[in-house]
Amino acid sequence: GDGGSESSPEDDGRSEIERFIEDNYPQFHSLLSKNPTIWQEASEASGGYTFFAPNAQAFEELGDKKQRQIEDPRNLETAQKLGLYHVVSVEPVSSMRLRTEDWTKPRPKDGSPQPLTIGGIVTLGGEVPVGRKKSGGFLGFGAKEDGSIVVGPEAAIVQSNNVGSSIVHEV
Repeated sequence: GDGGSESSPEDDGRSEIERFIEDNYPQFHSLLSKNPTIWQEASEASGGYTFFAPNAQAFEELGDKKQRQIEDPRNLETAQKLGLYHVVSVEPVSSMRLRTEDWTKPRPKDGSPQPLTIGGIVTLGGEVPVGRKKSGGFLGFGAKEDGSIVVGPEAAIVQSNNVGSSIVHEV
């Protein structure tokens, strides 16, 4: 105690991971906090959680109407589920793990990138596919995989941070 302004992390009752997400991804923090036990569970988990944190731009792209629907108390259950789809509790999923290509499979003839070893992740909300972003094509036909990894239909990883034993992927 030298009387410095340094406060201990326990002071405000928030875990390191909750503070990180609240400071960097406030909208995602407010969405996840609709599940009241999530922060405690994440901080008590021995193996660490993996969070896919949508950034401000991702929320902006939802548009006002969808954002209002998420905040509407009548949609609480849906919002809770939506939050849980962004959290993996079983084991930390590194960005390397999401990008690992499966070279036991034959090379795609159409020149698209090698398939991935991971086909999906099981989040607290349910299973979410992991694949490659497709571009071009028309109405879903003839689209080619362009190589960037996407989680779910279109969440691309912008950057990843290790926070304690957890991993936060910005999407």
